[in-house]
Amino acid sequence: MTIQGYVRLILLSAVMTFCGTAWGASSPKSFSTAVFYASNPPINELKAFDVVVVDPDSGLTPEAYGTGPSNLFAYVSAGEADPNRNYTKQMNRKWFCGENKDWNSKVIDVSNPEWREFFLDKVVGPLWKAGYRGFFLDTMDSYQLSTDKSKLAAMESGLAETVRAIKVRHPEARLILNRGFEIFPKVKDIVFAVAAESLYQNFSPATGQYGKVPPNDREWLTAKLNEVKSAGVPVIAIDYVPPGKRDLARKTAEKIKELGFIPWVADKDLASLGVGSVEVMPRTVLGLYDGAEGNGDAFFANLQRYAVMPLNYLGYTVKLHDLREKLPEGILEGRYAGVLVWPYSDRSGEKRGLKDWALRRVSEGVPIVFLDRFGVTLDAGFLSPLGLESVPADKIVPPIKIVLKDQHIGYEQQPLPKTDNFTPIKIMTGKPLLQLLSGNGIVSDAAAITTWGGYVLEPYVMAPFFGEQTAWVVNPLSFFKDALRLRDMPVPDVSTENGVRLLLSHVDGDGFESRAEWPGGKFAAEELRTHILERYRIPTTISLITSSFTQNGIKPLLAPQLEKIARGILELPNVEGASHSFSHPFRWKPDQTDTGTQVWPAVKNPGYSFSLGAEISGSLDYINQNLMPPGKRARIFQWTGNCVPGEEAVRMTYEAGALNINGGDTVITGSNRSISNVAPLGIPRGDFFQVFAPNQNENVYTNLWTGPFYGYKRVLETFRLTDSPMRLKPVNIYYHFYSATKEASLNALKQVHDWAIGQRLFAVYTSEYIEKVLDYNRTVIAWDGSGWLIRNNGQLRQLRIPRTLGYPDLKNSNKVAGFNDHGDSRYLHLLPGGEALVTLVQSSPGEPYLASAGGFLDGFERSKNGMKLGLHGYTPFKVSIANAKGCRFPKGIKTVTSGNINELVAELPEGKHALTVDCR
Repeated sequence: MTIQGYVRLILLSAVMTFCGTAWGASSPKSFSTAVFYASNPPINELKAFDVVVVDPDSGLTPEAYGTGPSNLFAYVSAGEADPNRNYTKQMNRKWFCGENKDWNSKVIDVSNPEWREFFLDKVVGPLWKAGYRGFFLDTMDSYQLSTDKSKLAAMESGLAETVRAIKVRHPEARLILNRGFEIFPKVKDIVFAVAAESLYQNFSPATGQYGKVPPNDREWLTAKLNEVKSAGVPVIAIDYVPPGKRDLARKTAEKIKELGFIPWVADKDLASLGVGSVEVMPRTVLGLYDGAEGNGDAFFANLQRYAVMPLNYLGYTVKLHDLREKLPEGILEGRYAGVLVWPYSDRSGEKRGLKDWALRRVSEGVPIVFLDRFGVTLDAGFLSPLGLESVPADKIVPPIKIVLKDQHIGYEQQPLPKTDNFTPIKIMTGKPLLQLLSGNGIVSDAAAITTWGGYVLEPYVMAPFFGEQTAWVVNPLSFFKDALRLRDMPVPDVSTENGVRLLLSHVDGDGFESRAEWPGGKFAAEELRTHILERYRIPTTISLITSSFTQNGIKPLLAPQLEKIARGILELPNVEGASHSFSHPFRWKPDQTDTGTQVWPAVKNPGYSFSLGAEISGSLDYINQNLMPPGKRARIFQWTGNCVPGEEAVRMTYEAGALNINGGDTVITGSNRSISNVAPLGIPRGDFFQVFAPNQNENVYTNLWTGPFYGYKRVLETFRLTDSPMRLKPVNIYYHFYSATKEASLNALKQVHDWAIGQRLFAVYTSEYIEKVLDYNRTVIAWDGSGWLIRNNGQLRQLRIPRTLGYPDLKNSNKVAGFNDHGDSRYLHLLPGGEALVTLVQSSPGEPYLASAGGFLDGFERSKNGMKLGLHGYTPFKVSIANAKGCRFPKGIKTVTSGNINELVAELPEGKHALTVDCR
């Protein structure tokens, strides 16, 4: 509800009467509710709530919102004509019977049958057509402001008739009344819920102040709401708390829940993500970078290159924002977990007012972290509110000594103080992490955790290590967690499923038509099919550069032969098709100058003029129409060249119905062990997302295909270092067709495949991995007071918690099949469906549970005598049941001895399986 609604309720409270009686003691079904009226609503976060009331003019539609357990309700003013609504101009003036001067709106004569037809046709009807199936009916009491008091009874009846008319015309409609106590007895059998504002906390437009509801008003409203609840109708209580008072919002929501009502506690404008029956744990960090860094593309900014991956591991996405653009307005509390600022210079934030903006975020209670520098002039007006002080220093005399170093500092490289970047700054409140002392006695707190977040100054974030290598000086995982005050919670994980590390393989189309360099060698594609695809039979995504196959392409004479080879490969049961473009552009934006001199295509095609349409949708269409076998469709686009597409290019993959992958630089090896060499999951491109390949390809490990050509063997170092001490990535065998042209590179490819097969990994298609990454971004996690509600689209089914948090309570959790441990992490296995409730306890469960499975879990059912599982896998896989002493599989199931008498392990071939575990 808006302030307008609250004003009306204050005006009407003196004349409101209730003429109903109690209708029994049935308990209405509870559900969670959120009310968000501002534009740009946080869609993923709102999906934690069952009912979400939005302003239909905010731009969010039911079609865009999608289906699932969370449903949009449209705000509708039933008793007043809002001058800002388009349909108000079509209303007949004779339907107005008064005025609300506070909001310049007209009070409607709700007894008028002509208005009722207009309301049903022009207000409710278009919303129904737009996909809304729920309506929040506001201004239900405004008729009491009518200038003709003699018509109040008729208008009350007319309003009740209007509510009933909605249900007659749209029987599936769910209606929420905002108060409307007078008409409730006449419509109680058809309403979905009744809402009311300001039960404990309110906002007074007259004073402009938030405050407590007087006891008499609260008692009166509580009595009315209890009568509604006793009729079996759910009650929603909407209260108002200022931003920055999150604890008060939580306590208010708890009080409302104790009364048996459904809470929503937010700001006065209902423009923030407040607290309801559940509280969303925001999983997005707002990342501010300077677009002047890296020629304007966020891909090259330090924040994206280095900070996003640790935040991904902690469970967070990052929304990138260029400091050269207008800074985000509105209430960020509840929407963002925090703000990370990595400026490029000391003036990066000056033009757009970063100084004042940051101080507003601090007053709002949103944690904020600065890396390398603050990006603004460090004057007292900025430092003092942050609890910082600039230390007077005309001259800094060496040597610079470290007098205090916290455990956060010295993660991969020790700090090396220098005189030329010594910043004389002191924290007044907080905890210094790195304190320096100059030769002339000047103190500098170069890194600190503060009451509002924290900072680490240059060069103590990252430092050169060897040559062009870099390493973290501050521990990004522990520092971000502490400075941003990130709460321990289940983290969605895309590296693993059912406790087993994922394996995916994808091939870029380069070199398809190249010849193998040994006597009798065939085309690289033929050799790859023989030596890799048919031998190992793991799910593999094959992409093609379509200019190699078309008659107007680069190989017109070979095109028919190459097409036949391609069709044969795409027919293999373990292969999915993809495009690697038409002409293999090396760069995707003409303004990029980071590498090379060529602006657009890398493959010269006679008479071809570059277009994104030809490269993306055109190449996909060609593959699907000419190369894919019946029943298969290519729906992946693998970026080419430097893999830095712009927003328009990424958007076009989505419009073509395709997934996209490639980019990122995960090349951590034994000689370059910094996690700064592990790429994040991807990068947002406007409203779309570019998914990075989990690992890099053989081109990198062979020094851009100059040798040694057996260099791809070193990817095994990458696989091991991204699994221990913490699992950062799945195993991704990623290479080009030209690896089948040389004996050394082909043997390296075989060695990598042999290793992967020996690890008994969970084999998935690249498309399935991409879907998991996109689902990672969508996943919402909310706390309901006793457990964690998890919602997404169902592609991501693995959560990770620190082992210190305990174990899943398998009896009181919902859709949790089991768990296992890897390092310091505990992996929780979710069932299909896209929704789970995780309750944690400190004691390990005593009943049997799924410890691990190297295949997909299609179904799972526990019973007092054991469990039933539905599974499928693309390769042979194992299933492990823990706490299984005395349990057994049916006859005919191959079992494996694990050395643990409490563990039951089955060895299953590829395909689908219905597995019973009998524990009688």
